[in-house]
Amino acid sequence: KSKKPYIFAGGGAVLSGASKELYEFAKKVDAPVTDSLMGKGAFPGTDPLYTGMLGMHGTKTSNYGVSECDLLIVLGARFSDRVTGNAKKFAKNAKILQIDVDAAEMNKNVLITEGVVGDLKVVLGILNERLEQLDHSPWIEKIMDYKERYPMSYHPDELTGPFLVEEIYRQTEGKAVIVTEVGQHQMWAAQYYKYTQPRTFLTSGGLGTMGYGLGAALGAKTGMPDKI
Repeated sequence: KSKKPYIFAGGGAVLSGASKELYEFAKKVDAPVTDSLMGKGAFPGTDPLYTGMLGMHGTKTSNYGVSECDLLIVLGARFSDRVTGNAKKFAKNAKILQIDVDAAEMNKNVLITEGVVGDLKVVLGILNERLEQLDHSPWIEKIMDYKERYPMSYHPDELTGPFLVEEIYRQTEGKAVIVTEVGQHQMWAAQYYKYTQPRTFLTSGGLGTMGYGLGAALGAKTGMPDKI
C-alpha cells in the first residue's frame, strides 16, 4: 500500500551475505536505497536507486527522502545517533518495518511499526518469492530530482580530501578494498568512493578504534593478496 517506500541497509546486510537478495528486493519494491557506514557495498553505490549514506554525514537526498517517505524498510541497521539525530523526530512521516537477526534491536533506539526477527538473507529470500513487481515511478522521479539538485560536492580548485578519494576511485576503477582509520578521512572514504561489493570497505564504525586501519589493511591483503 506504500506510495513512497525507502530502504535503509545497515551492516547486517553485509554480515548476512544478503547483497543479491537486497538488490532483487529493491528492484521489486521499486524503492530508493540508502545505507549506514557499515552497510557500504551491500547495495551497489553505482546503481541509480542508490542515494548515498543516511544521517549527519549522509546526503541531502537520503535525509530528505527518509523524512518524506511513508514506509521505511530497515534492513540490518541499529539506528545509531549518527543516523537518526533526534530519534523522536526520525522518519516521523513513515511507518517503520525493521528486519534484524537480533530481537534486542527492535524498538531499542527508534520505535518501529513492525519488526521481523531473522537472518536477513533468509527473510529477504522469502519476501522476494512472495512480492509482485511494484511501481513507484512518481516517488522515484522525485528522489532522482533531489539527487540532481543536491549532489555531494567540494571546492574544485583546491587539493581536498574528497578529490583524493575520488581520484583513488578513478585509479582503482572502483575495485579496491578500502581500509580506514578514524576521523574525517573515514567519512570521505564513505561518501566519495562508490562501493559495489560488500566487504570492500573496512572500517571500525561506531567503535571508533584508532589504529584499526593498519591491522585491517594487513588482514585484507593477506586474505585477498591479488586485490588492490
